[in-house]
Amino acid sequence: MNLKYIWRIIVLAVFLCAAIQFSPLVMDENKIAPYFLGMPFTLWFGILISLLIIILTAIGGYIFSRLKSEELKDN
Repeated sequence: MNLKYIWRIIVLAVFLCAAIQFSPLVMDENKIAPYFLGMPFTLWFGILISLLIIILTAIGGYIFSRLKSEELKDN
C-alpha cells in the first residue's frame, strides 16, 4: 500500500472518532446504560475512543516519518 494512502486513512479515522465521540448518539443526556466495569456508557466509550486515537496517532507518526524520509530520498 502507498504510505500517502495509509496516512489519509489514519487522518480520516481520527476525525471520524472525534465526530462519533461528540455525536448525540454518545453524548445523549442522561444516558448511563450499558455499564462496563461499573462505569457509565459515556465514560467507558470516551476512554475507548481516546485509546483508539492514541494508537492511531502513534501509527500515524510512524507512517508520517517514513513518508517524509522517502520524500527526502527522492529529492
